[in-house]
Amino acid sequence: MNLAFRLLCAPALLLAFATTFALPAAAADVFTVRGIHVDQTAESATAARTAAQAEGQRLALTEMMKKLTLPEDWASLPAADDATAQRAVRGFQVASEKTSSTRYIAEMIVSFQPEAVRRLLRDAGIPFGETQARPAVLLAVLNRDGRKLLWDDVNPWRDAWAALEPADELAPLILPLGDIMEINTVSAEQASADDEAALEALAANYGTGEVVVAEATFNGDTLSVTVKRIGGTSAEPLSGTYGKNGRDEAETMKAAAADMLNALAVAWKRQIIVRDGRLSTLTAQAGFANLGEWETIRKGLTSTPLVQGMEVAGISSRGAEIRISHKGTTEMLALSLAQQNVTLKDAVAETGVPADGSTAGPAPRWRLGVRQ
Repeated sequence: MNLAFRLLCAPALLLAFATTFALPAAAADVFTVRGIHVDQTAESATAARTAAQAEGQRLALTEMMKKLTLPEDWASLPAADDATAQRAVRGFQVASEKTSSTRYIAEMIVSFQPEAVRRLLRDAGIPFGETQARPAVLLAVLNRDGRKLLWDDVNPWRDAWAALEPADELAPLILPLGDIMEINTVSAEQASADDEAALEALAANYGTGEVVVAEATFNGDTLSVTVKRIGGTSAEPLSGTYGKNGRDEAETMKAAAADMLNALAVAWKRQIIVRDGRLSTLTAQAGFANLGEWETIRKGLTSTPLVQGMEVAGISSRGAEIRISHKGTTEMLALSLAQQNVTLKDAVAETGVPADGSTAGPAPRWRLGVRQ
C-alpha cells in the first residue's frame, strides 16, 4: 500500500491549525455494501427492474447497519422501508444483470451517505463503530490430499475469500497477488506454522504489519476452519466447522469464509464500539521531525471517528500541543489512532515526566507520535 501525504509550508500550517476545525467524514468505502442479490418478477421488465432495485436498496441498508453494529443489537435496528433507504442511498451499481419480459435478476453494490446512516442508528439508540482496522494480508491455506495449498492456481478456499471482496469491511483484508516474489517469501507450510519472519516480510510489501492465516480442511462432508491473526493487535484464533448441508464444496467454502469474515469484523467492533456517548478531553504533546510526520498526525486525528474535535493550542517546528475531544476511553482512542499509524502514549507512565520533558509546572501527560 502506497501512502502519500500532502506537505504544507510552515506559514500555511500555522494558519490552518491556529483554531479549532471541523472533522471530515470517515472513509467512504466503509459505507458501501456489496453482493446484494435481487430477483423480482412483475408485469413488465421495467417494473421488475424498479422493484428489484428498490428491494436491493432496502436489503443493503439493513446490511449496512449490521456492518457497523454488534449482533446483540441487530434485533433493534430500525426498519428499512423504501423511503428510508432512498433517502440514505448515495448511489448504486448493478452487475450480472439478467432480464426477461417479466423478470429481473442482478447483483447490486450500494453506497450510503454516512451521516444518514449515523442518524438512523443514533435515533434508534444503537451504539455503532466506523473505525476501520489497518488492512491485514490474507493467506488462505487449504489442506488437501496430504498437501498444503496456498499459491496454487487451483485453490477453491482462496477463491471463496476473493469472492467476498473483503476490502470494504471494518476489519479489511488484502488478497496478495501471488507473484513469484511472494511465493518465494512465504510457503504454505510457513503460513501454517506462523513463521513470523516470513509473514512480516510479506505484510511489509503491502504497508501493513498484520497477516490473517485462514486454514481449512475437509473431513468427509465437514469443513474445519481456523483463522489466526499474526502481528498487529493480539486476538484469539477463530475456529468453526461447516457441514455441506446439500451445498457443493465451493458453496460450503464460501459460506465458511463469509462467517469467518463476519467473526473478524465482530471481534474488531467489540474493541472500538463505544456504548457510552459522553465526551472526554485530553491534552497531548505531538512530536514530529518534519512536516510529513505532522501531516500524518493531523490526518490520523481527523480521520478517526472517535475524535469529535481538536484544537491546536500551540505549535513549533518540532511539536504541537493539542486538545482532543473524543468518545470512548483513552485506550480505545489509542487503538483507533494506531490504525492511522499514529501513537498515543502515557508519557508519565513510561518515563515519569510529562510529554514535553518538563519537571515543573502543568504539562501534557500524553504524547502523540508517528508509528515507525
